[in-house]
Amino acid sequence: MFASCAAAEDPSLRGLPLVVAGDPGDRRSIVLTASYEARSFGVHTAMPVREALRLCPHVRIVPPDRALYERYSRQLFDVLRDFTPVVRPVSIDEAYLDLAGCPGLAAGPLQLASVIRRTVAERTGLQVSIGLAEGPWLAKMAADLAKKRPDGVLLLLARDIPEFVWPLGVEAFHGIGPKTAAKLRQLGIRTIGDIAHADPAAFSGFGAYGRRMRDLALGTDREGLPEDGPPVSISSEETFARDILAPEALHPHLVAICDRVAERLRGEGYVAGGLGLRLRNSDFRDYSRQGRLPAPSARAEDLRSEAQALLRRMPATAFPCRLLGIAAHRLVRVDARPPELFPDDAAQRRDQLWQAVTEVRRRFGADAVRPLGGQSARPRKPSRDTR
Repeated sequence: MFASCAAAEDPSLRGLPLVVAGDPGDRRSIVLTASYEARSFGVHTAMPVREALRLCPHVRIVPPDRALYERYSRQLFDVLRDFTPVVRPVSIDEAYLDLAGCPGLAAGPLQLASVIRRTVAERTGLQVSIGLAEGPWLAKMAADLAKKRPDGVLLLLARDIPEFVWPLGVEAFHGIGPKTAAKLRQLGIRTIGDIAHADPAAFSGFGAYGRRMRDLALGTDREGLPEDGPPVSISSEETFARDILAPEALHPHLVAICDRVAERLRGEGYVAGGLGLRLRNSDFRDYSRQGRLPAPSARAEDLRSEAQALLRRMPATAFPCRLLGIAAHRLVRVDARPPELFPDDAAQRRDQLWQAVTEVRRRFGADAVRPLGGQSARPRKPSRDTR
């Protein structure tokens, strides 16, 4: 999606090999995403930018722009909600839709999907792929396969699974990660068809999801749409151009990242009851610490105070540090918080202040208001925000 947003914003980039990445002069810059044109040259996500330039010397490189992606994401979901009120976002660029009873379905699901896809393109400039099925898992598999089709749409029924799904490797199974795929291959299970025909006892070591894998591969699982609940966490992380040698040198980055996480919490209507801090050292070893906030909050200073406390708990071996990540968890919707018996006037004023900051940034850009002692609200080096 990041590459699609860049091309939608600048039509001159359409059809060109394009990657979203950090400074190409920085040896640590990696490809955050690549357009399909760039992928045809072998360029892929997480590849060093220098390697991408070797494979495709004429590739266009654009910097990441979180505000741009969030704006297009809102536009995308607005279009989808014009077709059905039941939209379940699962990421910034992906959602499940329940199309039952929708106007236009009488013409057939494929025709409706084509109308949705064309409307998204007309109103946002984005090209999307759509998978149609009777359940979420198969719809996700169909959407992945639809990316390779000229029309970007694929309908998969249970009877189609042997033809379209079983030949795929276990890595293509939605919900299976690299470690699980490796364990399956050790058992001689190499394709999704192998999962469908394996002895159920073979999945005893894969936990609760293992018991469902075979049912999903057979098309007998009857799951519904994911519940429209809160995200597990809202996080942001930054990879540094040069290793940070000491904890005190992390301070401006910690301030800026806490500010970004707090901004996203307020923008999405959540407060956080807990915080996680992650450091990656120069040997690519990760260190993490978890903590609870005194009270659920979306204020940057509250996140920053807890993050600093977690940083003091980090071992010396976490440095030199090449990556800093902060994740707010134990999320609660603001309107779901119980009212306080004895409200704190000062706390209410701080909440009003931060809401004003959010509104100023919405109108004038992320750098219109910046935290004292922090980096730019839009980092120059690659960062990643997730929910």
